[in-house]
Amino acid sequence: KARLTRGGGRCPAHGTYLEFDPWSPHAHRCEKCGRDYVGREHDDWWAMGAQLWTVERAVHGAALYLLRGDPAHAALSTRILSTLAERYLSWPNRDNVLGPTRPFFSTYLESIWLLNACHALDLLETANAPDVQSLGRRVRQGLIYPSATLIAGFHEGSSNRQVWNEVAILSALELLGDESALVKRLDADGGLPWLIEHGLLNDGMWYEGENYHVFAHRGLWYGTQLLAARVALGDDEFALPLELDARYTAGFMAPFLGVLPDDTLPSRRDSQYAVSIRQWRFAEWCELGYAHRPDRALAGVLTRLYTGTSGTSGTSGTSGTSGTSGAPLAESLRARARSTADAERNTPPAALSRESLSWRGLLAANVAAPPAVEWMPGSICLSSQGLAVLRRDRSRTYIALEGGHAGGAHGHPDRLALTLQSGADRWLDDPGTGSYVDPSLHWYRSTLAHAAPIVNGASQEQMSTQLLAFEDRGGAGWIAKRVTDMALDVELERTVVVCDGYLVDVLEWRARADRDIVLPIAANAEVVEAESAFEGGWTDAVVAGAGGLEDGFDFVTSSTARRVANAGVVALEALAGTGHRARLWYCVSASTSTSISSTMPVQLVRGVVPAAPGLGTEQRHWLAARGTSGRIVGVWAWPLPGTDAVRVTSVAFDADNAPWVVVTTDDGTIASHLRAEHGWRIDLLVGNARSNVDLESLAQPEGGEAHHDADDESGPLQADFDIPYVDDDRIDDDPGSLIDEALLLPLGAANYVATDEPWLNAGEPTAMIQLVRTATRLIADIDVHTGPIVVPVPDEHGALHNPLDNERADVNADGVQWYVGAPDAGRWSNAALCVPAVESAAAAVAASPDPPSIDARMHSLTPQREVSATAKWRATSDGWAMRLAWKLDELPVDADGCIAFDLIVNERPAERERRRGQLVLSGGGGFGYLRGDRHDPAHALVIAVT
Repeated sequence: KARLTRGGGRCPAHGTYLEFDPWSPHAHRCEKCGRDYVGREHDDWWAMGAQLWTVERAVHGAALYLLRGDPAHAALSTRILSTLAERYLSWPNRDNVLGPTRPFFSTYLESIWLLNACHALDLLETANAPDVQSLGRRVRQGLIYPSATLIAGFHEGSSNRQVWNEVAILSALELLGDESALVKRLDADGGLPWLIEHGLLNDGMWYEGENYHVFAHRGLWYGTQLLAARVALGDDEFALPLELDARYTAGFMAPFLGVLPDDTLPSRRDSQYAVSIRQWRFAEWCELGYAHRPDRALAGVLTRLYTGTSGTSGTSGTSGTSGTSGAPLAESLRARARSTADAERNTPPAALSRESLSWRGLLAANVAAPPAVEWMPGSICLSSQGLAVLRRDRSRTYIALEGGHAGGAHGHPDRLALTLQSGADRWLDDPGTGSYVDPSLHWYRSTLAHAAPIVNGASQEQMSTQLLAFEDRGGAGWIAKRVTDMALDVELERTVVVCDGYLVDVLEWRARADRDIVLPIAANAEVVEAESAFEGGWTDAVVAGAGGLEDGFDFVTSSTARRVANAGVVALEALAGTGHRARLWYCVSASTSTSISSTMPVQLVRGVVPAAPGLGTEQRHWLAARGTSGRIVGVWAWPLPGTDAVRVTSVAFDADNAPWVVVTTDDGTIASHLRAEHGWRIDLLVGNARSNVDLESLAQPEGGEAHHDADDESGPLQADFDIPYVDDDRIDDDPGSLIDEALLLPLGAANYVATDEPWLNAGEPTAMIQLVRTATRLIADIDVHTGPIVVPVPDEHGALHNPLDNERADVNADGVQWYVGAPDAGRWSNAALCVPAVESAAAAVAASPDPPSIDARMHSLTPQREVSATAKWRATSDGWAMRLAWKLDELPVDADGCIAFDLIVNERPAERERRRGQLVLSGGGGFGYLRGDRHDPAHALVIAVT
């Protein structure tokens, strides 16, 4: 059984994935340092690849036997399937991270594994391999039926992972001959057609971004192949509706429309960084798309991949561009030979040919190769997924403005983030995401990690983005977008105007009260022309955000700041990894319509932060200003193709008046940029000749969100529970002791949220909660019956360690999570995780028949501690008890005397590494994966405390 840990499968020096070698289960090589690493955590990660690699070889053997008739191939496939069927039920369904599974740690991996087993058996039966009838009975009974049943018990909604769950179950039902269940599943919400309709946006892109599009769309391919096979047999009711087929078909091309100049995909949302499209699986995907529906653009991408040319001129710095394909063809064949079914690992760019394709290409691609045609991406606005791109220099230069679909759980708080790449020079870049189980995940999921605006030190909430304008005339083009943060009552608008060799960047904000605005502007830069721009030199600075784990500021080190003079122009040079330098100038001012003084406080701040995953650290600069409204205006100029020179020779700002910025280029052209009624105007002066460019294409206003009128309330808020009153002197503070007249709330099966098995199979854990209020306190007493206490023990320095993932170590422990908030706030005022504090495992159960109460270990879970509590615990004969108390005058009580409230009891038996389940006061059901110590305020109870 595979096992997920923080360090498993990663080089401890570089943080990159170790190579997967199916023949080396106990030595795992890092490509960067060439060292072999050993240890159980690496072996258990290797097991994931080995399980998937092995089952895919069963497909290979079956396919080759069908095509060539060599008994050795059938014997290989039969031996693999027989062994997996014999062992399947012996693997434990526990210590999982995301859904129930036996061979892995997440359900979607078992789905990929089961899907391949179904393919292998179907191919063997189609070929009438030796003893296939006996094999079919054993595999169906010992593997396909129990695995499909386990997977079907865990539905992941509209996640990319559910695509794989769905196609695995459909394939299993097909082989099990359960026609009625198959049809019912196809017609259900959450079924395959539903996933295509709700998962693919209008432009064909999977809503979670490029990374998950590539993964989900390949799963959809299997499902549509199954449907097409049924239609070919005359079952026309299985045909995909035309509108869904068109969206699915567009999905083959969708991610290539946003490809970067170095033939990598944008690292948007939870994508890995700088993933090259020059991998065999991308070529195969294009081949499968072309076989589904011949398309000239797909043929052009294939031509680009097979010939090793990008179609750009002057690109430099990275392999895989401008006529070079990186590593030789042998590396593509080596990567394919180590393929782990459809849970593929990204590899460096390499030469490609049709020989690089896998068994899918062999069986499903067109026999004739697609025609060789030239393809070059141009400027494009994909408003559904939120990507607007302006390209220049034959696609060598790429400028994008972010803001569209939120991306679900894999979305990043990056609205209005600016991307700028010229050839191999990455000036403003999205770092994507590294390891999901490393604490650095919180940095990469922060706004500060992106070139996007930050308000009041907090990463952006999920906000809708309005496209205001998009137009490209070749010589000039522009993008404008707006977001409205309802919680902070601020509107932000960003306009990017692209000209020949430079861009103008304008960020504006409007609010009803002062707001702190931070805009990251450059990485690896140094200040130039500094004398008149600043008031004083660099001084040590303490940078602090709102305090949330994913605000990003906790990752900043070595921070310093300089006060920017009134109307001072901050000029910097940014250094790319290739050695090229770009120039940028920025100026900040208050808007003329505001009462804020023109001496708005502005700082240029710099600090060391994590670079893109695997690249160490970098120095980042950002501008910080404060005001009710204001404007940050900047200019970026990058080196011309084939040179180190930039075209811009000077920049002048007057951010309060028109024109806002005047740019002079090396040919003497003076370009004045200003907002106009029709959009954006550029007045040009070349010698004595005057001309102008008017950028228009203002987007039509979009309908606003429905407004909720407070007068429409149906009546006063009704509390779920009225908490009884008891005098303080009648309460014994000993945890677990009975409180007379308290509200008793037993927790059992109806309150259980599982991570492995249902309540009956998990030892039937229970707890009794007593709730009571006094003149000054709200008290919750929790008596937990889950057996011996299991909690992490601090090391000699008092530190707690979690080797499994990026959660607090106490998440995987016996303990209580509490949450309080105002009933109508939609957020928690405060929350905390409390666990029994023990010095050793032996001390978890006290020897005394009446052990004393001890202070619990408490972690605050919200940035601002608006509410505090006391927590004491003691061991009991069959578990433990904890008593929590809050001061009533600190609680966010509304006019009806109510608060939002919830309690969660975590339980972990000694034989588990991770939390097994939770008892939730507001109600259980379903699975609790990836919840950590987070709890949705929408699930809160309302209790009356006064």
